[in-house]
Amino acid sequence: MHSSQEIWNLWNTFWIEKNHIFLPPASLIADKSSTALFNVAGMQPLIPYLSGQEHPLGTKLYNIQPCIRTNDLEDVGDDSHHTMFFMMGNWSLGDYFKKDAVARSREFLTQYLKLDPRKLAVTVYEGDTEVPADDETANLWKSQGVPNHKISYLTADDNWRSPGPVGPCGPCTEIYYWIGESEFPTQEDNVKKDDSQRLEIWNNVFMEYYRDEKGTLTKLAKQNVDTGMGFERICKVLQTTQSPYETDLFSGIIRVLEDATKKSYAYHKQAIRIVSDHMRSSSFLIAEGLIPSNEGRGYVLRRIIRRTYFQLYELSEGTLSFEAMMHIIQQIIDTIITQYSNRSPFLQNKNSLMREVIEKELKQFAKTLTQGQKILEKYILELGTEKVLSGEKIFMLYDTFGFPVELTEEIANKHNVKLNKKGFNKTMEQAKEKSRANTTKINTKDIDRSVHTTGIKPTLFVGYTDFESESTCLKTLEFEGYKVLIFDKSPLYATMGGQLHDIGTIEDNGMIYTVFDVQQYNGVFLHFVR
Repeated sequence: MHSSQEIWNLWNTFWIEKNHIFLPPASLIADKSSTALFNVAGMQPLIPYLSGQEHPLGTKLYNIQPCIRTNDLEDVGDDSHHTMFFMMGNWSLGDYFKKDAVARSREFLTQYLKLDPRKLAVTVYEGDTEVPADDETANLWKSQGVPNHKISYLTADDNWRSPGPVGPCGPCTEIYYWIGESEFPTQEDNVKKDDSQRLEIWNNVFMEYYRDEKGTLTKLAKQNVDTGMGFERICKVLQTTQSPYETDLFSGIIRVLEDATKKSYAYHKQAIRIVSDHMRSSSFLIAEGLIPSNEGRGYVLRRIIRRTYFQLYELSEGTLSFEAMMHIIQQIIDTIITQYSNRSPFLQNKNSLMREVIEKELKQFAKTLTQGQKILEKYILELGTEKVLSGEKIFMLYDTFGFPVELTEEIANKHNVKLNKKGFNKTMEQAKEKSRANTTKINTKDIDRSVHTTGIKPTLFVGYTDFESESTCLKTLEFEGYKVLIFDKSPLYATMGGQLHDIGTIEDNGMIYTVFDVQQYNGVFLHFVR
């Protein structure tokens, strides 16, 4: 059995022997030229070079790139989904092509990782009206000892890859490994017949085409190879576990959670998996400078931190104090840094930052979780036989208590209650329209704001580092029936510079106000509340 570190080292050794140059991993956070929030694949930073641009490091590269994907966030906790994962990749930028790519894939899997070649099966592109069937790759696999019946021809849905509608693209060959109940597949089994008993472990994409904005496909001047193998998946295969969560990539975090909560992983598998996954991904994102917010990447981070808190809250049946919960989180952070700092330079010297950001976010969320959960459970009890929570009530929890819809859905699912998401989206849009109309009305009304803000110092914005603050109310105003509050400092961003304002809540002597708009005049923030 190979440890994850041994697999990591073997990958480095193999490609160095093949005269490849190590490509330093890119940030998890996608650069400004990308429309994506995060780097979702190892090849994402290489798209310009796969399209023909010269790479400064040369034509043969390899690395292990951390990636973030959150489109399947609700599936995290099953046997295969993660928010963050490592992608093992190697690239030929106009150097070698199909023959060497196929040969090296088999060599690494069978001679370095010692996988049983009898359990391997592959797929190739079956072709269409634009590109013929990839018989060349099929024949190359046969020359490597793969029997004909273990080579499946599949459609573009499975065996054509492109980073988007425009860009480099091409057919691929996927490599599968047998994980069925029997030791070996039957003589005539292949991926088409028994794909549920095989795990895709590696994909070789032959980027030899380019599709332009009009959809026209042309040949690239250079033929490229782009491969990707999931590190978590190959660890699962080599360590013969049910999922990557039982491998040594997560076992340390899971031990911390079992010891701290006195709950067995075997009986609380989903919750412990979610906490393990989300703590790993949030730690990496914070180490790279991301903080929770209500927009874009920051909102993704906010969601996974809050899901972590909720799962810990559920595991402890609500008995853990906030201090005890933060003690568990600190232990997990320590475990992550110990295990991964030699694999990711971003993690070094970031222990205190990780704790600080998570603690601030959870303090903010903890105050509203209990009250919001009580209201949600009250709503659920009031439901009739239809068992569907209305969009208006979902929105109220979201707007007043900062409950992400995903969290409302998780709690509702435990009671077999469905959400009217269409109703929520409609209510959300109506609220946005009302807010925009109110803002326009307020901004266009003939009010001399200088009269109301004379003598008041500009508001200190603390939202870059703090998500809540104890602030002094300097003035209370009434505009068109709306209460407007001015504070000495605020963590809520005011509309300016093309960025929309934050929303939030204000607590004062037991009263909770919803902040639906924040405007600024001469640096003074005007908080519109209801």
